[in-house]
Amino acid sequence: MKTVETPRAERSWKQHLTNFITALSLAVLIWIWAELESDPNETRTYPQPIPLEVRGQAEDLIVVNTLPSGVILTLRAPRSVWEERLQPEQLEAWIDLSGLDVGSHTVPVQVAVHARPVQVVDYRPREVTVVLSRLIQRTLPVYVEVVGEPAVGYEARRPQSWPPEVTITGPEEKVNQVQRVVARINIQGVRETVRQQVRLQALDEQGLVVSGVQLSPPSVLVTVPVERLGGFRDVVVRVVLEGQPAPGYRITNVAVHPPVVTVFAQDPTLVQNLSFVETEPILLDQATEPLERLVPLRLPEGVSVVGDDRVRVEIQIEPLETSLTLNLPVEVVGLAPGLQASIAPETVDVLLAGPVPVLENLDPRGSVRVVVDLKGRDVGTYTLEPQVEVLLDDVRVVSVLPVTVEVTIEPRSPVTPTPTATASP
Repeated sequence: MKTVETPRAERSWKQHLTNFITALSLAVLIWIWAELESDPNETRTYPQPIPLEVRGQAEDLIVVNTLPSGVILTLRAPRSVWEERLQPEQLEAWIDLSGLDVGSHTVPVQVAVHARPVQVVDYRPREVTVVLSRLIQRTLPVYVEVVGEPAVGYEARRPQSWPPEVTITGPEEKVNQVQRVVARINIQGVRETVRQQVRLQALDEQGLVVSGVQLSPPSVLVTVPVERLGGFRDVVVRVVLEGQPAPGYRITNVAVHPPVVTVFAQDPTLVQNLSFVETEPILLDQATEPLERLVPLRLPEGVSVVGDDRVRVEIQIEPLETSLTLNLPVEVVGLAPGLQASIAPETVDVLLAGPVPVLENLDPRGSVRVVVDLKGRDVGTYTLEPQVEVLLDDVRVVSVLPVTVEVTIEPRSPVTPTPTATASP
């Protein structure tokens, strides 16, 4: 009968299973130990704060205090995970405001890591204070504040804004502080209607800006009509010159300040067709230098200038320019002792440009020279660009031909004494 051997077989099978499980567990432990040895866990602080999200906030509530911008995480992870750089999108930090109403609340911070095998060791802050307020809206008209005055002879009419009203959104206590919404626009010195997009400001009773509210729209189109008053007119100033500059000189520019003046007449018809006024004549008198004069205006009978009846005139006078070509020798500078240099060609053509009076009386000696600098150069042949030195104001070099010269440097030949004849006795 085989029933007698069953307990022994069962014990043998159980013994083999126990040995297998023990060996497998030991192998797993050895594998884990080997992995930890080759890729050990390291505890580090994540290099950047994780943005703190707000979840579960009711639509009619708003957070009115400043929350931490981020949460600092201390994590434990294998070295290979740190080296592969944990991405910020794998880390989360948030607070849940579900069910909270107006008032101050202490809310726990929650974190999550979507990477394995990574553990959260610590994080800061653990909780934050949240102050909630009711979110409301109000509608107020836009008040246009005009700064400055238009130019003399002009008048500003009532300003307008589009849209004429603005919606204020924000915490209840902040919105209720707003007494008016202002658009400031400057019209100082303008002579025509002003249209400008102006940013709005929410102000309290003391005229101080209320922060923490949103304006919709944030800016409006402001129009300030500006009209000319009767009897006033803006006219340009025309400068009258007599005579000519000295020979060889020319007028390059005439500027008048101000270029436009406002005139007035009791009889508006006197200025109705007036488009310009002239200055008293300015005598040039063979001038060779710029002129500046304070000159009265010639005005028609019954017409006066608003303000000063004189204008400042600036006349730029410059010499006429011409050109001159000189054939000049090329000089050597900086040659080391014991060396000599030859130049081919020995002369170059230099084209100069400048004022006619200067070039007509130019003496090249001492005024213009052409040089090649051989400092630091040894025996050999070089292709060099000669440099032109001009010692006269307002004279410039246009070109040098040829552009380069060939310079050959050789040892200086020794001087051989000349034999002296001796008379025979």
